[in-house]
Amino acid sequence: SLGVGGNNEYYEPIDASQLVRQEATIQITTENGMESVPVISRNIPILPNFTITVWEWKHPAQVINAYWEAQDEGRASSSSANSRRGLDPFGIVTWPGSVKASQELCRHAEEVVKDKFVVVLGAGVGAEVQTAAIMGAKRVVATDIHPATLQQLEYGVVQEQRIAASGTLVQTQFLDFSASKEEQPLPTPCDVLVVADCLYNEQLASQVCRRCAEALERNSNIRILVTDSQRLVPGFVDELNENLRAVADSSGHSFQMVKWNEETMKQFAGSGVLIDEDQTYDIQVRTLWIGL
Repeated sequence: SLGVGGNNEYYEPIDASQLVRQEATIQITTENGMESVPVISRNIPILPNFTITVWEWKHPAQVINAYWEAQDEGRASSSSANSRRGLDPFGIVTWPGSVKASQELCRHAEEVVKDKFVVVLGAGVGAEVQTAAIMGAKRVVATDIHPATLQQLEYGVVQEQRIAASGTLVQTQFLDFSASKEEQPLPTPCDVLVVADCLYNEQLASQVCRRCAEALERNSNIRILVTDSQRLVPGFVDELNENLRAVADSSGHSFQMVKWNEETMKQFAGSGVLIDEDQTYDIQVRTLWIGL
């Protein structure tokens, strides 16, 4: 399959050991105008012969601590776009689930990605966005609630020459999980929906369930990929299956129950999030596919 055998026409393998982290300053549009933000590259080995480079905030602790302060003050809201302080900031760094999603897209690229319309919810810095684009998707739409995160993702896409070589169109779009499908519908067309590491509270998990059901209602042949490394919502799969069963009952299609597949990701290297230094650790990551 694409990305495994080393003969993929859509990318040239990169030796991660030969890459060094680069720093840059990018201009982010905020409600207060333009702001200069220092970012730093992270080289992520997806498969032994396939590495991608994303761009993270150099000092994420500042933004994330400000978010927690705002939440403590009762001003943080996942559905408010009025203040960057109140917006979910966790997409400014890479999470294990996005790496796992990228690996899954590579392993199933011929069937799931090539020449397909891919939508990524909660795209963050865009590891899975870049992977889908390099693997030959027809179009990838990256969505997130944080406008700054989307601009950060766009910067990474522009730096990646293999995306330009693939001919894939990559677009970004603001999307609030909590909005109704009438207010903010999922981008269409959508052959593949990817949701990586967005299940870090029960409210978000319920919204992911609803959005997966929305995608299935619109396209009964859709493939949906969900990953989770935080394990904060034990009841997610039960709620997801309830939503999927409701779609099947209303449409007359057969229902197939989904369940997690768990694997240990060895030596994941990522941001310390609340500290600026990196951390390296082993972590259990859960994956499920719908329609595959």
